[in-house]
Amino acid sequence: MSTSTKDMDHFDDLLTCTICLETFKIPKYLPCLHTFCESCIKTYIILSTEKVNESEGFKCPICRQFVSYDNRPSKPEALASSLPMNHFVMSMLDKRSIQRSEKLCNSCQFNDKTNKAISWCTSCEEAFCEQCDECHKSFKVSAKHKLISINEIQSGNSDLKISEVLSCEEHPEKIVEVYCVDHSKPCCTLCATLSHRKCENVTSIVNAAKGIKQSKLTTTLVKKLDERNKELNKIIENRKDSMTKFETTSENIIQEVSTLKREVIDHLDKLEEKIKVEVASSKKRVFMKCTDEVNAFSSYKSTSTNWQSVLNRSIEQGSDQQCLMEVNKIGPKITILEKEMKEEMKMMKNLNIDFVPSELIEKFKTSTESFGCLNIVEEEFPSALSVESLREKVNFRSGGIKILQRINAANNSQTSAIFIAKYLVITSYNKSNVAKYSLDGKFLEALSVQKYPLDITQVDGTQVAISIYNRNKISFVDIAEMKLLRTLDLSGIPVHGLCCVEGSTFILPYGSTLTWVDSSGKKVKQKSTGGHSFYVSTSDLKDYIYGVGENSVSREVGDTTTFTYTNAQLNGPRGIGIDFDGNIYIAGCHSKNIHQITNDGKLIRVIPIETFGIQYPWTMRFAPNSNKFVVTCGGSGQVVMCEID
Repeated sequence: MSTSTKDMDHFDDLLTCTICLETFKIPKYLPCLHTFCESCIKTYIILSTEKVNESEGFKCPICRQFVSYDNRPSKPEALASSLPMNHFVMSMLDKRSIQRSEKLCNSCQFNDKTNKAISWCTSCEEAFCEQCDECHKSFKVSAKHKLISINEIQSGNSDLKISEVLSCEEHPEKIVEVYCVDHSKPCCTLCATLSHRKCENVTSIVNAAKGIKQSKLTTTLVKKLDERNKELNKIIENRKDSMTKFETTSENIIQEVSTLKREVIDHLDKLEEKIKVEVASSKKRVFMKCTDEVNAFSSYKSTSTNWQSVLNRSIEQGSDQQCLMEVNKIGPKITILEKEMKEEMKMMKNLNIDFVPSELIEKFKTSTESFGCLNIVEEEFPSALSVESLREKVNFRSGGIKILQRINAANNSQTSAIFIAKYLVITSYNKSNVAKYSLDGKFLEALSVQKYPLDITQVDGTQVAISIYNRNKISFVDIAEMKLLRTLDLSGIPVHGLCCVEGSTFILPYGSTLTWVDSSGKKVKQKSTGGHSFYVSTSDLKDYIYGVGENSVSREVGDTTTFTYTNAQLNGPRGIGIDFDGNIYIAGCHSKNIHQITNDGKLIRVIPIETFGIQYPWTMRFAPNSNKFVVTCGGSGQVVMCEID
C-alpha cells in the first residue's frame, strides 16, 4: 500500500502535539498512550505540580488519567525524559520530512558538508549520500542493513517502512529483538535474559509480528475500537439530546407560567420571578451534570479515537513490529476503558423536568404562595455496552429462580464453571479436564489438563486460567481453540480458587491466606485471613470478597474491611458470585444454601439448595451483563444453569 505526500498530509493530527499545536519534537507517550513533545509535557508536569501542590503524580492533559511518580525519577521535571519514545510517530515524521523536502546526508552533516542524500537506512534511521551509501554497505556491522532509495520514499509508489528499529520500553538503549509468547511481551535481549529465561515460548520479534495486521487479534481490536467509538458517540449524543429536551421542556414550563401570569397578573408577578429562578437553578444543576458527563465521555472518546487512529495508522503505515507493539499497548487499555465507562454509566441518569400547577391556583389571591413545584425526573440510563446482551429489567432481590439447563459434567467430582463469550466452560477435578458447552447445555469439546483442576477464571477474551490443586500451578487455555497455552509454576505457593484482575494479577486463596501473584508467578503480596478462604471474587485490585471463617465473608477495599457478613445459617462459604447490580451471592457448602446480600453486607434472602436440585453448592458465577448464572455442586459433578426472572 503506497503512501503519497498528499496522503501523509492526512496524518497531521497524529503528528501534532495537542499542547503546542505544532509538529512533535521528541514525541513521548504517557501510560494512557497520549503523545506529547518532551519539552511540552515536561513544562506541563512542572506547572501541574506547582498548581495543585501534588507530590504523587499528575493527570494527562487530554484524558485526565492519573500518572503516578512511582518508580520514576525523584524530581518531577525529570519524568518527561524517562517517558518512552513514540517510535511509530518518529518514523512517520521522518517519512513525511523526506517526502516533503530534499534530504541531506546525515553523515556529511557531522562534517559540516551538505551533500544530497540518495538512500535511507531503516536500521540506523539515517540518510546517506552516494559516497556514504557505498561506505555503509562496505562495513561488516552495517552490510546487511536495509537501504531504501530516497526517490522511492518521495514518490510514495511503494510500501516502504523507513524504520525497523524499536527501542525496548524497559531498556530504551536496547533494541527490541525478541517476543515472549507466554507473557505477550516484546523485549530486548537483556529483558529476555533477566525476566524471560524460563519461558518456553520466546521467538524473534520478526517471526512474532508476521501476519499481525491480518490476525484475528488485530482485526478484533480494530472492530472493538470502532464499536467503542460508536457507543461513545451515542452516549454523547444522548447527553446533548437530554439537554435539548430539558431546554424545550423548561421553555414550555415558562410559557405555561406566563399564561397563568396573564390571568392573574397582579398577584403573580413575584411568583413568576420565583419560578423562573427555580427553573434556571434546576437547569443549571442539570446542565452542569450533563456537561460533566459529556466531558467525561468526550475524554473517553478522545482516548479511544486516538488509539484507533494509532492502530489504523500502524496497520497502514507502520512495520509489522510497530503494529505488534501498538496492539500489545492498546489491547489491555481498552479493557480498562470499558470498565471505567461501565462504572460511569452506572451512575448516570436521564434527567427531565415537569411542572405541577398548584391545586389552589384559582384561589391564589388568598391562599396560593407559589405557581407549583418543579421535579427533576430521573430515568434509568441504558448502561450496558452494545456489544454485550442488554441488561434485562430483573428484580434481583425478590425475583424467582428458573432452571434453564442441568449438566452432568462429571461423576462424584468437584466442578467450577464460568461464562466465556458464547460458551459455558466447566472444569472437572476427577476428570482433570476443562470442557466447553453451548449455552443450551450441549457438550462441544474437552481438553485434558494437569491433575487436579479446581477453579477457573477469565484472563482476557477467550483465554482462561485454571488452578491446579496440590501442584501449585496455573494452566492457561484458549477456550475458542481449546488449546493449552502455557503452565505457570507458582514455586511453592499453594492454590485452591483463583481470580484474575485486569489480565495481569491473580489472587490465590488457600486455607487462611490470600496471595497476589503477577503473570510471571512472582509473589506481589500476601494476607492472612480467619480461615475458610477457598474462593475469592473481585472487581479490581482494591476490592475483593473472600471467606474469613466457617460462617463469615469479608469485603475489603485496599487495606480497609468495609464489612464482614456473619450468619448462623451460613456454614462453609465457598464460591462467591456478583450480579450486575452489585448484589453478592455466597455458596454455603455445608449449610446447603446460598446467601444473597447487598454490596454493603446486608442480608437480602437465603436461597435453599433444593431450588437447584443439588446437595453442596460449590461455585456460583453470573454471565456478564445478564440475569443468567451457574451453580456447581461440590460432590456430584452436577452443574445447573439458571436465571432470575
